[in-house]
Amino acid sequence: MRRVLLIEDHEGARQRLTEVLSRAYEEVDISIASTLASARMFLPEGPYDLVVLDLNLPDGSGEDFLLEILSHHPEAYVIIATIHDEGSRLATALANGAKGYLLKERSIEELTENFIGIQDGRPAITPSMTRRLIELMNQKTLHDFAPVRHSELNVDIAPDVLTEREREVLALIARGFSRPEIAGFLDISRHTVATHIGKIYEKLEVSSRSEAAIYAQRNGII
Repeated sequence: MRRVLLIEDHEGARQRLTEVLSRAYEEVDISIASTLASARMFLPEGPYDLVVLDLNLPDGSGEDFLLEILSHHPEAYVIIATIHDEGSRLATALANGAKGYLLKERSIEELTENFIGIQDGRPAITPSMTRRLIELMNQKTLHDFAPVRHSELNVDIAPDVLTEREREVLALIARGFSRPEIAGFLDISRHTVATHIGKIYEKLEVSSRSEAAIYAQRNGII
């Protein structure tokens, strides 16, 4: 990460996040804004590789401003850094294009590891929010997540064929997350993710993500 825009109104949080970013990335150029108005002044100066955004700012909502950021810099990797752990705010942020959601209460060391992990393909999401993400996804049908391309699928397999962990992995692959991202969400190794996916395909008698997602949706597994 070469260019970072940090949008945070609390002075103490700005200092902590600046330290975290400096630890995570060598020779990083950090632009700092404390309000949406000042952040707007920085947007034309991009492109930014990474934007770290607070949700509650003195002059507006971070969720709404996220859309504005991506309209200027569609390739920017936007991370929410907040004190709010409500599932509804997580869902809104991800729906608006955020790629990560970190709680600022985490230690400097933990936050640094989160930011370093982005470059390895790991999602920057606080572990306590992972379960909420899966719960939110399970409230939707997989039809919302996967294109229906195959009309002939085996519907005779018992719906309880998958373990709870396999259902979690299925929900994430149906949403389009990569293996490294799934490993980060569930705090397991990439090898373990690959093993789960192999078992899912074997049990459902499918050979692709879309087939697995369609089968699960049609059989009420998730």
